[in-house]
Amino acid sequence: PAGHEGPCVDGQLEELPEPPPPPSPQKPTQADKKRLLELTRRVAANISVAPGMQAVLAHDLPPALWQPTFAVCVGGGEVRVVTLAFVGEPVFGDRPSSKRAPFLLKVVTDNLAVPPPQAAAPAAAAAAAAA
Repeated sequence: PAGHEGPCVDGQLEELPEPPPPPSPQKPTQADKKRLLELTRRVAANISVAPGMQAVLAHDLPPALWQPTFAVCVGGGEVRVVTLAFVGEPVFGDRPSSKRAPFLLKVVTDNLAVPPPQAAAPAAAAAAAAA
């Protein structure tokens, strides 16, 4: 374009077709609400420094996570929590919001949309007992 300097990326843009409309939402059942509550609890348990601290302590690093950041990733039938934080020594920066270290810790949970085996076991036992 006129008055533009530097590389232009307009040639790389492509218009995507309109996606189909989503299906009509169905009213959630009690079982759906229970599964959603359980998933919410599993996600919330991982939005903390605890999993990162476990990793740091397992590798004999100083017990500190600098600028921890959490991302909830949802897609393809999966839900995962990613934790990123600076770890190790030496530590640079004068405020907690600017402290950093030479290493970046990345912890990615398993798929939290799938209940852990110990949570599934009582449900299977109850189903077998009812049969």
